Amino acid sequence: MALPQEATPTILSNLLETCRESEAGLRRAAVRSKKHGLKEFFGAESLQQALFAAELELELKKLGVPMKRLTRPRSKLRGWKEIRGTRLLPAGDQTVLFLCDWGERAALDEYLAALRSDLPASVRELVERQYSQLREAYTRLDQIREQLRSDGQEPRVKTQDWSEPGEAIGGSAGHRAR
Repeated sequence: MALPQEATPTILSNLLETCRESEAGLRRAAVRSKKHGLKEFFGAESLQQALFAAELELELKKLGVPMKRLTRPRSKLRGWKEIRGTRLLPAGDQTVLFLCDWGERAALDEYLAALRSDLPASVRELVERQYSQLREAYTRLDQIREQLRSDGQEPRVKTQDWSEPGEAIGGSAGHRAR
């Protein structure tokens, strides 16, 4: 089934919003982290999300989408809005990691939904590449969590395997039972 011409800009705009939100959330995570290695990881991933956003913006410009139509993130992804310096959550790297995991899972869901659309070949290539890099970052985040668990610093929480974009999405983005 062919995607309506106007659906591609909408999908890309949603991904752009997701990247901007992830960038801001990862930047806040870098500030809240206590460990130097985590600060570096979150800072680097925040920059990667900024690059993703710039690439998506460029693609939207190629499609003739006016940039004034694009808005700042509304914190729609679970995890990222919670990482703001709320006093209701305990401080510390465990909380930051949990919220980053939550936000990144929601971002992966957004990318999977986009990949299930019938995107033009050049756009699909961009989205697939970004999804692959996002999945690699999520794997590194999971490895960091495992390292902290083995050091006895974090409780075990089950995570999702994001190996293939062909897997079914159950429920709404970021709200699946784990």
